[in-house]
Amino acid sequence: MLVKKRKNIIDKFSSFICITIDNHQIRSHWKVDSKLEKNIQSKVKLDPEAKESFWAQYFLKMLLVQSSTDNQNLVKNNSQSSFYTAKKHFSAYLQEACLKAAKDIHSEFKYIKYKYSLEEYFQIANIAASSPSKLFKSFNFERHQINIEAYAITAFKRFIRNQIYRQDLEARRTRFSNYGLLKDLNARELTEALQAQSFTAQKVVSHRLAWQCFCEMFQIKVNHLNSRTRSPSQTELLAIANYYNQRCNQLHLSNPLATDIEMVKMLSTCIRAAKNYRHKQYLYFEENYYAIPDSTISEWDVMIKQEECQGIEIILDKMFNNMPEQCQILFNLWQGLNLTQTEIANLVKHKYPQLQKQYQVARQLKKYSRKMLEEFALEWNQTNPEISLNDEKDIERIKSALDNCLQQYCQTRFVSILNKIWERFSYDERQNILNSFNDTNRLLGELEADSLEKNNDSQAVNYQLLETFKEDIETTMYLKKGTLSVFNYKIADVVNEWIQSKQ
Repeated sequence: MLVKKRKNIIDKFSSFICITIDNHQIRSHWKVDSKLEKNIQSKVKLDPEAKESFWAQYFLKMLLVQSSTDNQNLVKNNSQSSFYTAKKHFSAYLQEACLKAAKDIHSEFKYIKYKYSLEEYFQIANIAASSPSKLFKSFNFERHQINIEAYAITAFKRFIRNQIYRQDLEARRTRFSNYGLLKDLNARELTEALQAQSFTAQKVVSHRLAWQCFCEMFQIKVNHLNSRTRSPSQTELLAIANYYNQRCNQLHLSNPLATDIEMVKMLSTCIRAAKNYRHKQYLYFEENYYAIPDSTISEWDVMIKQEECQGIEIILDKMFNNMPEQCQILFNLWQGLNLTQTEIANLVKHKYPQLQKQYQVARQLKKYSRKMLEEFALEWNQTNPEISLNDEKDIERIKSALDNCLQQYCQTRFVSILNKIWERFSYDERQNILNSFNDTNRLLGELEADSLEKNNDSQAVNYQLLETFKEDIETTMYLKKGTLSVFNYKIADVVNEWIQSKQ
């Protein structure tokens, strides 16, 4: 999307970027609004010495004055006409700012380039430019060093980001760091996330209280909740733990006293639950992939909730092992390691050239999901005729429950790999790993393997466990050696949770 920069005042306040498709090629050019051109020409003739910045401020002041609440009664007849003319002039002036903001965001959101083109970002910026009185309501004319165009670029970028975050779950779920994610949660979302992990009511209450204490004691500005949000210090964790203990006492909760280490564990559990919850909500497919909503609870749903699923596991194991190798690999990476579809595409594209993009992985997952759902229903009806799945509605109703079982099944496969690795270690090596886990103020899931220095036996064993686990996964799934290193933090989460289960 290349256009030449406008050089004179007349062009800058009367022309707009016009995007057309010619023979399947996107082209852009400047299109002049003749009415705006005549109007700005007449104004320039009256004051030929006035510079571009003067006219930009002139039109902006007109917009801000006439759009204010106290002056709404003035925006009538001729005043209304001049208001909209000024608005068009100012929008024309902001065209280059729109384009610059669009280019910056297009570069920033590289991981979703397949979804949004530069032209789309430009159009979103133009929506903001069409309401300059809102965009510039806080603009300070007295600060002469502030350039209107520079101010607009920053505002447009913020506007585009917010629009994308609002409409795109994939963008939103990669927006926050671990602790930034906790600050972004609300009570309802965290409660549902914890309940989705099959936590008892008491465990949900204690973890939600830990989260509330964290939010109250660990203050971060809302606009700083990004991928660089810092972790709380040990002093802050101690303060949060002490506050948590006080609140437990006030609420007469019989929870054991929490330490800073225990607080990290509880918060990390909340983080994992929230990630899984948002991951489940994000299933981007080109067609609707969500289950048909139905408030009716079937006998099958009750069985799942009561965890009476020995027969289900047998069916699932038989069905999954009969699926193509590609299906097993995709679901193990997706459900077992919690990788996004974009991450999976980058990981398997060398093995499966047809899976280069996120949407290609999404299509395969959708196809395999549907196939497994139908095969499961068929197998279920043969073994359980008394609770049969009779139609499409019944099949769709069990989809969510089957997804949960499939996730647990895939996660169990990785637990099995870790158990086998664990058997290779001596008793002393195992104790070193467990002691290291309990003594550190940060969980293994928050550490990057590359930053672990092998300067003592404990750290060396932890590093060895993580590296051995990655090597075994790459071998089992026929992945290129070393490709999992990019996802150290996610794989470390799996290892960390497994170590916690060994306590």
